[in-house]
Amino acid sequence: MKLFLSIIFGALVGVSGTFLHNGYRPIGLLVSLLALILGARLVRNMYLSKVASACYALGWILVIVRASTLGNGGEILIEANGFGNTFAFGGLALLAVSQFRRN
Repeated sequence: MKLFLSIIFGALVGVSGTFLHNGYRPIGLLVSLLALILGARLVRNMYLSKVASACYALGWILVIVRASTLGNGGEILIEANGFGNTFAFGGLALLAVSQFRRN
């Protein structure tokens, strides 16, 4: 159950970051990345498991990949501009650092 909740929580953080990162420039990007870091730390401290942390990252990545591709109407939620690239690749780097931390 904790792995499922971690995936759902990661997906919710991904959805909120997707809509926030480009909305209020540059504060929205900073808040989105901060929420990503705090969410990863929360899951890690709550479940004391690297697997749950990896599931959180998986949920976030699934949402970000889907939001970065073309939708049915041709819309893209994460554009290939500076803010979108920083959000996607910076968030991925932050998740990698949080996953490979010792504590």
